[in-house]
Amino acid sequence: MGNTLISRGGITDFGSGVAGFFDFGPPGCSLQANIIETWRRHFVLEEDMLEVDSPMITPYAVLKSSGHVERFCDFVAKDSVNGDILRADHVVEEILEARLRGDKEARGETVEVAGNAKKKKKKLKGETATEGLKLDDAVVQEYSEILAKIDNYDGTGLSELISKHDIRNPSSGNKFSLPVYTQNLMFAVSIGAGKLPAYLRPETAQGQFLNFSKLLEFNQQSMPLASASIGKSGRNEIAPRAGLLRVREFLMAEIELEYFISMAPYIRLTRVS
Repeated sequence: MGNTLISRGGITDFGSGVAGFFDFGPPGCSLQANIIETWRRHFVLEEDMLEVDSPMITPYAVLKSSGHVERFCDFVAKDSVNGDILRADHVVEEILEARLRGDKEARGETVEVAGNAKKKKKKLKGETATEGLKLDDAVVQEYSEILAKIDNYDGTGLSELISKHDIRNPSSGNKFSLPVYTQNLMFAVSIGAGKLPAYLRPETAQGQFLNFSKLLEFNQQSMPLASASIGKSGRNEIAPRAGLLRVREFLMAEIELEYFISMAPYIRLTRVS
């Protein structure tokens, strides 16, 4: 649906000229407003949740305490020749999936390829262009196992995969500089003339956590307590892709449900979720 809106002018990326940012035209604004209204009516109003609206700028100390400063990161793979920056786990995933598709084609099996995958397939160059190349059964098994746990690899593991399986930049065919390194996904900013360190919030949950005591007071010191936030967040994605699914500034709606474990059987978690 996002790609359809983009192609029809409801959402455009001409405003900034930088990947990961979109301007919403009249159709896109109308759709967004309707989604927000429906979400708020279904969750906040029907379930009597406490809505919170917090600033986008969050002090360093808050995100340091939450672990975001150290752990809200992705691994980066850098082209050794032209300096292109790609997200390491995504490029490993892309190349191995392409090789498995080539293996199926070589075996005469039917291969269903999504629209984005077709575009990527045409871009593969050098040794990564493996269309129609049959793989050993053991290699197919190994690739499948890697893809099943791709989100669990750390920097060392991703570097080993890139080296062992000759993973290269899909658009250039160049090798990557190793080891891969981390990039924090938060936008760093400073507050005031004193330049107090801060970040654009990567999600809206922090505002709900910071205001928990006030929300509890508003809820007459009773539990369970459900809070909700709708607002903009920012994530400095390494390589924005998939249309509107992975961008650098986006509107999000989050719910935080606070309750004691003993209350779990009495809360309508299944119906609400």
